[in-house]
Amino acid sequence: MPYELFQRTNTRVDTPTLAITPGGRIVLNAAAVRILVATGAKSVLLFWDKENRRLAMKAVHKGDKNSFSVSVVRDSSGKLSAKTFLSHIGWSALRRETMVATWDAQQKMFEVTLPTEHLGSQKIQYSKRKA
Repeated sequence: MPYELFQRTNTRVDTPTLAITPGGRIVLNAAAVRILVATGAKSVLLFWDKENRRLAMKAVHKGDKNSFSVSVVRDSSGKLSAKTFLSHIGWSALRRETMVATWDAQQKMFEVTLPTEHLGSQKIQYSKRKA
């Protein structure tokens, strides 16, 4: 009887990525979470560079009134609710958008360039998910 190779659907990813969901969450992949956990931080500050369309997430410890808590699931993913931030920058994608993130170890900060087509004056209202 010939064998059929089982091909894995999940593999270890070494490139950190951030995804923005239609519900207004920023999701970190496993590679990004491993980096964040290594800093000992459980919260991030969000920064916006409008001119260059750059979003930055700086790892910080709890306590800063401007920080967002990151929920980490077994070092395999992380997420934070960023509805107000995304509304502030004019994010308007109707589908999940994933972008490669660059880690600046000195600043303890992820940086991504957001696609132009999802930024603008049209702001969308993020609704609560139905249970």
